[in-house]
Amino acid sequence: MPSQNKKTISAVETTLDILAALGKLEPIGLSDLASHLDIPTSTVFIHLNTLVQRDYVVKESGQYRRSFRFLELGGSVRQRLDIGRLLRNKVEELSRETGEIAGAGIEENGQRVILYRSSGGKAAGDEIPIGNHTEMHWTSLGKVILAHLPVEKRNEIVANHGLPKGTDNTLSSRSDLAAALERIRDQGYAIDDEEHLRGVRGVAVPIFNDEQEVMVSLGITGPRDRFTSRYMANLLEILRYTKNEIEVRSQYYEYSTIDG
Repeated sequence: MPSQNKKTISAVETTLDILAALGKLEPIGLSDLASHLDIPTSTVFIHLNTLVQRDYVVKESGQYRRSFRFLELGGSVRQRLDIGRLLRNKVEELSRETGEIAGAGIEENGQRVILYRSSGGKAAGDEIPIGNHTEMHWTSLGKVILAHLPVEKRNEIVANHGLPKGTDNTLSSRSDLAAALERIRDQGYAIDDEEHLRGVRGVAVPIFNDEQEVMVSLGITGPRDRFTSRYMANLLEILRYTKNEIEVRSQYYEYSTIDG
């Protein structure tokens, strides 16, 4: 009889094979993936559809890739970012320099996802974990990305997620959001004025690639009483300097070659 500890579930093995292949080939279409794995297309489709429904795989324009949900399990998916190590280091530097909570976010499936986060010596505020997903219009990290996405993408996000309120300060009408996003594009930064959590304010800037497409956002958050307009203006100057350094240095990073 076969050893009990060698028994496996073939369906789970297939799912893991698919995820491993995605890690090497993504983004990739259904037929190409099935051909690479030598598995019937119908079987691969069922597994992929399950993963899509559970938010572990994302389907865009007929191609599949792993989602940032894997950050919640271990963070390895961050290795897909070409500026991963640089971004992590800069988040840590920001927290040390300012003493506050620094973080980086990205958009996925119409939500803001926390990629990196670091707390400085005087940090106070939220305890949001790495991999946290929340509404784009609730935070400075989310709003500054949302403002720089293509119009069609912004409209799709609002249509799919609506504008639920996090606090009484949350932007909850399309007209108010549109006006706020226009201001963000004009001024180059976003502010969270207790729109996600009571007593917490923040400021964030977008990070662009060399094609002027927003990749991620970089921000600093802290308690309302300390985060006065003058204080946040000082933080904004630090963020802008860091943003410029990341955008310049990221040109020398090759996609998918940086360890998270």
